[in-house]
Amino acid sequence: MATTKTRFYRFFKGTFFRFQGHRFLGFVVTPFRFVAGLVQLSRWLHKNRSKFQFNDFYNPRPDHPERLKLYKDVLDLEGLDTTAISYLEFGVGRGNSLRWWSTNNTSTDTRFYAFDTFEGLPDDWGAYKAGTFSLGGKFPDIDDQRINFVKGLFQDTLMKQLPEVDFKQRVVLHIDGDMYTSAMYPLAMLHSYLKPGDLIFFDEFAVPLHEFRAFVDFTESFKVKLEPVGAINNYLQAAFRVV
Repeated sequence: MATTKTRFYRFFKGTFFRFQGHRFLGFVVTPFRFVAGLVQLSRWLHKNRSKFQFNDFYNPRPDHPERLKLYKDVLDLEGLDTTAISYLEFGVGRGNSLRWWSTNNTSTDTRFYAFDTFEGLPDDWGAYKAGTFSLGGKFPDIDDQRINFVKGLFQDTLMKQLPEVDFKQRVVLHIDGDMYTSAMYPLAMLHSYLKPGDLIFFDEFAVPLHEFRAFVDFTESFKVKLEPVGAINNYLQAAFRVV
């Protein structure tokens, strides 16, 4: 039997739908959603910041290129300079992070999989319009035979590529597609392949409605436990270890 509270909720929803409440309150959706996401992110950071083994918070002058320091710290901590890894990067852009990893991991058995349309953002993302970050469909100029560039939307290319990936090796995922869907899709598709010790890097972790939201939905939906490892640029870039 429905409780008084349940009956009230049903009445309220029915009345809202009947009088098309979206016409009057639609303008609050985006700002309220952002504030709610910001609160959730702030709460998560406050609860988990002591778990990061290295962290530059609070940094008054964050600088995106400084993310290379995070890569180096994790590389040294995990001994990944000569270890054979399967590296999958989602959102390659100009290839700066891919170039760094291919330079600093010297194992001949390592394989790099670089997923991108190379034609920029597929949709608008905040202040950035669709097509921003485009390379005109061309691959970054990185001379490394271990790299396999995979062109297209992740939803169209990832599953076709999976049979070639050696998931028995240490897996390093680099999530850098900016948008929520570009982060959530590869995480969801790869969850059953991940094992303890594998690493996941987020390049825009501190963006509440995109990569952080994907992180929360991924860990809660698939019951994946990710242990914080390091962060830089006030948590904009963050690394986690699968437990």
